[in-house]
Amino acid sequence: MMNTSVLEVLEEKMPESPWHNWMVRSVEELLEEHLRKRQGAAVFRDLFFEHRGKRFAPDLAAVLQGAPPMERLGLVYHVPEDGPSPDAIVEVAVSAKALGEALGEKARFYGEMGVKDYLVVEAFVGEAIQLWAGKPISGERPKPVKEAFLDSLGITVRADGKRVRMFDLEGNEILSLHEALARLERKVADLERRLQERGL
Repeated sequence: MMNTSVLEVLEEKMPESPWHNWMVRSVEELLEEHLRKRQGAAVFRDLFFEHRGKRFAPDLAAVLQGAPPMERLGLVYHVPEDGPSPDAIVEVAVSAKALGEALGEKARFYGEMGVKDYLVVEAFVGEAIQLWAGKPISGERPKPVKEAFLDSLGITVRADGKRVRMFDLEGNEILSLHEALARLERKVADLERRLQERGL
């Protein structure tokens, strides 16, 4: 027997472009690295959140405490039945249409759901990244910002050309494991070059 509710959910989620996927993945890696040591925290990607009969699938949603185990969830996370509302949500908009949705109906829904911090990454192809940030739970709509402080996560987000960079409360840059390894390899290579120059 066919599960029509699952089909209905799948029909609502459209495939995303490789550029969108790459941008979401790069932000996801930073969030996961930042929250890696925080017990009970989880970052969900492209999971439907349903609240009072409405639902959206944000690109990224961070739940800091009380998130249900991943294996217990299906395609839809019901708030509050399955667990608490996300503390922070990130949407990546790669088109004017997606940006309009993120700043309009999605922002309203996230406010109704009780989301504390909302970040929209405007990443139009060929253009520098722009950031929009707001506090939905307080009724604050996203507005353009040079940098965004997400209180609930304790991070500052900055746009740097076509990259998103994140910093912790001490100002240390949060790096993905891949970027941290690449930086370490560059330092080792530089040290080896300097030793060779000195004949050591």
